Amino acid sequence: MMCAPGSMVLRLLLCGVCLGADWPLDNSDAPVGFVPRSLWAEELSLSLLPSYSLAPDLSQDPAICARLLVDYANSSAALSGCLVRRARPVRLCQGCYLEYVQLRAIMKSIADPLQNKTLSCETSLLQSDRVQVVVILNDFFEQTWTDSKCMMCLQNDSRDLLNSTIEFMNLFDELNDCFEKNMQKPAGQLQQGNNPGICKNCSEGYKKLNVLYSKLEHEKVLCIDLEDAMNSTRRLWSKTFNCTVPCKDTVPVIAVSAFILFLPIVFYLSSFLHSEQKKRKLILPKRIKSNANIQDNKAN
Repeated sequence: MMCAPGSMVLRLLLCGVCLGADWPLDNSDAPVGFVPRSLWAEELSLSLLPSYSLAPDLSQDPAICARLLVDYANSSAALSGCLVRRARPVRLCQGCYLEYVQLRAIMKSIADPLQNKTLSCETSLLQSDRVQVVVILNDFFEQTWTDSKCMMCLQNDSRDLLNSTIEFMNLFDELNDCFEKNMQKPAGQLQQGNNPGICKNCSEGYKKLNVLYSKLEHEKVLCIDLEDAMNSTRRLWSKTFNCTVPCKDTVPVIAVSAFILFLPIVFYLSSFLHSEQKKRKLILPKRIKSNANIQDNKAN
């Protein structure tokens, strides 16, 4: 069975890679002087497949792709570790946005063409196997970032926090400082209603935080960090400290509520009086008629 010359040359090269020594790098910027022959074998074997066939005058640099893969591994490990550390209390967006931006930049480098070439490392790193581990990991990070609505608290392409986010967290920290200063017992021994100083001295800070949160909620610039911070604060205020915020419109609300409750009584009373008046009007003509008939009989 005869083989095509080009195919035979490729087979010989592949065998040489597997059996021979490491190949020298043409790139002077590479950290080592030789590329492992197994890496060259993988790249060369991919080029033999129809779906991964490369242009005859272009080829991928396996050293660059391998370096990008290592960078992605380190960056994804840093981001996953940050997400776990910031899981409670939830501070994902504020604490991990730098790691997220770095990971996204590496993923873009994998998908973009190499320098002075039209090919990228996407073929070998993202499409060379059925499992596609890098793709699965990247989808997980993107979905987590989207579900957390971190884009709502960031600006400049996720490189900086919004001023409103910084303002909210400053008020949140001030309120928690007030809680700690006015606690009569350690946090582990708190019971409902045992800290009246908190309700009195921290009510102004709590109202400011509530007002700002309502404003950000209306403007739809809330991420999971702010939502979790506000929910935990409200639980502390209402359940742990048993505090309430007096409403300025209490008197009008009570007056309107009393008026509404009194309406049924007015309705039934007016209905009763109106019905009694109708009965009297119906009986009066009969009495007049009967008296007239008696007088007529006496006259006869």
